[in-house]
Amino acid sequence: MKYFRSHAFVLIPLLALAGCALAGPSATRPTGGAAGGVPVLAWHGFADSAGTRPGSLTESYAAFEEMIVFLRENGFRSAFPEEVRAGADASARQVILTFDDGTAGQMRAAEILERHGFRGIFFVIPTRTGSNDGFLGADDLERLARAGHRVAAHGWQHRSLPGSGTEVAASLARSPTTLGERAQPTAKYDFAFPFGHYTDYIAEALAGGYRYLHTVNPGYWDGRSPLLPRMLIMAGVKPALFREYVLAGRHYRPTLEPLTPDGAVAGRIAFRAHGPVPDGLELFAITADASGRSYVSNPLGDLARVAGDTVWVDLAGYMARHYPPGRAVISYALVTRENGEMRYASPGLLNWTGDPIEAFRPAPPPARPDSAAAPGTD
Repeated sequence: MKYFRSHAFVLIPLLALAGCALAGPSATRPTGGAAGGVPVLAWHGFADSAGTRPGSLTESYAAFEEMIVFLRENGFRSAFPEEVRAGADASARQVILTFDDGTAGQMRAAEILERHGFRGIFFVIPTRTGSNDGFLGADDLERLARAGHRVAAHGWQHRSLPGSGTEVAASLARSPTTLGERAQPTAKYDFAFPFGHYTDYIAEALAGGYRYLHTVNPGYWDGRSPLLPRMLIMAGVKPALFREYVLAGRHYRPTLEPLTPDGAVAGRIAFRAHGPVPDGLELFAITADASGRSYVSNPLGDLARVAGDTVWVDLAGYMARHYPPGRAVISYALVTRENGEMRYASPGLLNWTGDPIEAFRPAPPPARPDSAAAPGTD
């Protein structure tokens, strides 16, 4: 509980706002059982033509429609989380479609969805709606709701939650009220973490106000956890990766159960193996590596150790090996290869290898030349 005590100023007011004992996300998640997981996709901005700069979150309308047509032709139908029954019927292909930031161009994307019989969840930033600065307005939100889409909160001012207690408090108390007035009464159903950032304690607090918490961790949703993984559509990543991801959902059956809390600060993380430990474990992450690439998979090799039915992963060592100095957070899953295709051995997770508060503290100004040689002086 050391982490909780050192950051109590963030969470104490949040628990009061929740107004109840929080069930909260579980530190571990069920594994095994019926095969099959639900793919969840996330888009951001749209344009008539989009570049190929790695990491760009702007998609062309043509590429977006190609993906929607691909889903329709492969028998998928869109669903909201409460409609999902993962693994219940392998022939009933479901996909959850989400959109972040509430940019004005998403109205045209919504029209494309409707043309093909799909619905989406539109995560908007409450303080930016109606700003006439490239974001959806109140009339747009009401039109989305009338068309059968869902409008939900993406924070309050879109600040990283671990670095802003006021952002967490406003996300709990103000965001659902604002969106409920403007759009629909389902504002407390879904919430998307700004930048995908959270800690285990923040996720627990938010679970007291929302049913479903959307991350940007890679993977499939099991239909039970309050934390939903989402695959961000971005430039610099081959579309085939996302299409293969969608089609492989029927094979999802993770055998590694996380023992380290999702969202926790941990240099080493542990998993319990249900059955033989998979060979050739790799770590697959959305977080951009030292070369700026996302959705990169690297073998764990000597960074993984097995003790009985427990797999220990040196996450700090992995970050030092593959990521730039100072990177303190990673969204990832453990995977294996089967006949050349990627299979998820664990659920999607987020962990910090450094203090989340320090990660967002402004850097000190550079020292003056006349003081640089005098450490310890003001």
